[in-house]
Amino acid sequence: MISMFFYLVVFLSSSLADLKHPEPKNGDYCADGWSLVCSSENDCSCFQYVDGYVRYEIAEQICNGFGGDLPSIHSEDKNKFIYVFPDDLRHGAWIGLRRINNTFIWVDGSSLDYTSWNNDAPTNGANSSDCVHYVGYEDEGYTVPFKWRDGPCTKLRPILCEMPISIPTTTVPPSTTIRPDPCPKNYTERCFQNSACYCYSVKSSMYWGDGVSVCRSEGADMVSIHSSEENNFIREIVPSQAWIGCLYNSVYWVDGTYVNYENWYSSSYNSYSFGYIDSTSGYSGSWRASSSTSDSLTVVCKVPTYSDV
Repeated sequence: MISMFFYLVVFLSSSLADLKHPEPKNGDYCADGWSLVCSSENDCSCFQYVDGYVRYEIAEQICNGFGGDLPSIHSEDKNKFIYVFPDDLRHGAWIGLRRINNTFIWVDGSSLDYTSWNNDAPTNGANSSDCVHYVGYEDEGYTVPFKWRDGPCTKLRPILCEMPISIPTTTVPPSTTIRPDPCPKNYTERCFQNSACYCYSVKSSMYWGDGVSVCRSEGADMVSIHSSEENNFIREIVPSQAWIGCLYNSVYWVDGTYVNYENWYSSSYNSYSFGYIDSTSGYSGSWRASSSTSDSLTVVCKVPTYSDV
């Protein structure tokens, strides 16, 4: 373990100079909240560990919303570096490998040219499991670090997201989407002082991860909030409490926009717990967070409409 960290430090201080910048720093290549991880001179990516327990499908959607994906791993070095990147992989994390039509493939479509199975490689069959995760050191069946295991895609696990290196931006992309119709069916349009207009829809109570999925199925995203005016509007349209598309301590909303406005009630929530807006007495639209995967709350979906920006 020590030798791997030593290699990472030495590598980052020397080999990255051959990339775009002569004196590279993490921020030269990764957006805020992401960490630069290099397993070789030509294999550098930005990573974010999300300690929020969700099923595989939702893990993919969260990474996609951040502008990345679940990681694809094609070498032993990369496999080991990714594993030690989070401070704590107690219960493993989803990676971008799953079985489709009895064949394991990576989410980016690349072929399976490297594996690190915990025991014997999985076999196909009627009871086969389809989604792959790192085995955490407190998981049943843990043997040594860096190993993978297939399991049910409905199992709740933390997430590792990977994104290509790039120059970061810390601004919210302007709303320039033009829809043929002002709002989808059952959505209500609301425009704010900056001329940005959005469509909103309040859904019945469900788990946070299911809310992400339901909004995506309608061509929307779980709501992002970028001003006190928008926050007050959301507070008024929800009955009491509603999930929002932000994990505590994340710098991106699930729709991929940057967190440039926050209204957290406390600073003591667990990192990457599920955010919700609370309009009940005493909270007045403040944001709170829950680490429970069994909590069920109202969901607000949001999609851009016309904009003068």
